[in-house]
Amino acid sequence: MNLKSAFGRKILYLGVLVVMLVPLFLLGQPATGKGDRAGQLAEMRERFNIAESDLGEISPASETMKLASLGMRGVASTLLWNKAHDFSVRHEWDRLKATLNNIALLQPHFDRVWEFQAWNLAYNVSSEFDDYRQRYNMVGEGTDYLTRGVKQNRHASRLVWYTGWFYGQKLGMSDERKQFRELFADDEVWHEELLGEGIAVDSPEARGPMGKPDNWLVGRLWLNRGYDLVDSGVKIRRQTPINFYETGPKWRFKHAEAIEKEGVLDERAQNAWELASEDWGVLGNRSIPVTAPFTIKLDRIDELKRQRDEKDEQFIELVGDTTQTVRDELIAKLSETERELLNRPLSEMNGDEFNLRRGAEFKTKPARADVARRTDPDVRLRAIRLAGEIDDLEARINKTEGYRKQINYQYWKTLAIAEQEERTVRARRLVYEAEKANADAELDKAIELYEESFAIWADIFDDYPILIIDDTAEDLRDSIRRYAIAIDSQEFDEDFPLKTFVEMMDEDGYMDPDLYEKVRETQASKLEERQKEKEAEEKRLAEEAAKLEAAEKAKQQEEAESEETDSGSESDSSGSEEMNQDEASEAPESEAAESDEPESSENETEETDAADESSN
Repeated sequence: MNLKSAFGRKILYLGVLVVMLVPLFLLGQPATGKGDRAGQLAEMRERFNIAESDLGEISPASETMKLASLGMRGVASTLLWNKAHDFSVRHEWDRLKATLNNIALLQPHFDRVWEFQAWNLAYNVSSEFDDYRQRYNMVGEGTDYLTRGVKQNRHASRLVWYTGWFYGQKLGMSDERKQFRELFADDEVWHEELLGEGIAVDSPEARGPMGKPDNWLVGRLWLNRGYDLVDSGVKIRRQTPINFYETGPKWRFKHAEAIEKEGVLDERAQNAWELASEDWGVLGNRSIPVTAPFTIKLDRIDELKRQRDEKDEQFIELVGDTTQTVRDELIAKLSETERELLNRPLSEMNGDEFNLRRGAEFKTKPARADVARRTDPDVRLRAIRLAGEIDDLEARINKTEGYRKQINYQYWKTLAIAEQEERTVRARRLVYEAEKANADAELDKAIELYEESFAIWADIFDDYPILIIDDTAEDLRDSIRRYAIAIDSQEFDEDFPLKTFVEMMDEDGYMDPDLYEKVRETQASKLEERQKEKEAEEKRLAEEAAKLEAAEKAKQQEEAESEETDSGSESDSSGSEEMNQDEASEAPESEAAESDEPESSENETEETDAADESSN
């Protein structure tokens, strides 16, 4: 009886499964192309762009794995993850890679699978090898795993971004970055694969100063692909937009820094910094979504403040004395202690009193909306509208300033401008040559180069004080220590160019936070002054060049006129010689004529005298 009932239940379950397959088949069947409508599930996949062909490349092996799991894909994936961990612990790398491929086939559209396992291969597994070439190959395995993930998920903007981040961070910032960068630059097989993926490694956008693909620039091309994807309408998921957009321009900075550390310290480095500055400017003018019902542009902060100040002046003029009236009412609501603190000098307060005073000031600051509602009825509507516009501008300013600080926007902008200057490249070149001379035990040469570079760095820090918190400043501090060893003295003279810089750095090489904040606040005005100076200098040089050009043209014109005059003088002189010869031939006749004239006059005189005598 029991056996019969068990068998009956199995038959019942099987029948139910068969019956359920029928509606599932009808709901999910695709269109036949003969006028028949597709099932509802197929239509929904097409409507929401979640069909296999919409998500990425169709993998027959993946579809076969899904069918073979008979709806137990989650269980199978869990078992494979455990096996992958076991193979990693036992250092069975071939089996590990095979297991990771099976996981990807079962979960092709779960982008965290691709990210995690690529990280596992490039960071965890690669560290198990002693030879850096083997580690490089394992990093290549990780990036290849990511690339396959991008193929399977063409709308996963985060996965595309992560691939670009991988090329920069792992190949350019690891302990073996020098070897990794060199290996990647010569890895033609990898370059061919990238060309197959549509990454133009043969273009100037991807090639470094030696004409070979650079990992930072190749990573930037991947990131730009992600930006184009988002601009086409794909959403940014699992990542903040500011972090998503800042990485591409940052890779330009990292490329410029890398080639300088490798000894490229000429106009090629300047060009790299100019391109970095252009990319950072593109970021500053990009509309970035934030956690507010508006977008921001990082470079528009000054324009927002100008608009806010203009509208604030209009509001104050419009409401008149209403603001003070409302403030007096708020002050009247304070306690006697708070009112007393508002009238006391700050120098006479302790910490608790100072905090209490700040709270009182906040309480007595009237809201614009309250002031607008209390103002004259004739201008009340306009005042309320102005108050709303000012509040909106202040919200935009606060968001913009917050995001600028989050990515240290002003610092990178200033760094790009400073590094473009010829003196900065020269200062870096001098330090590089000094370090090389010091390593070769040429102390006199090293000391001379150090001192020349320190003088230039002192001028650079005066014009760009924010650079004292740069990584370069820490490297410079190490150079100063080596210089002190070379001169066998830990004390510097008062006229040492970087004496103030040395005093500002603590033992660990970090800047005081208060000083850092002060530098951030003063840098904007410093940068504006420096830009004006540069514009004036460029204008002066242009005027001088124009004057020199005009003088050169005038000189050439004078020389041309002088040549014409000389040729004319030669012709005149030849004509004069001919005339002199003619005059010389005619001279005897003229002399004879001249000699006859006095004789006739003498005869006339004698005849006159004779006539006078006869008359007498």
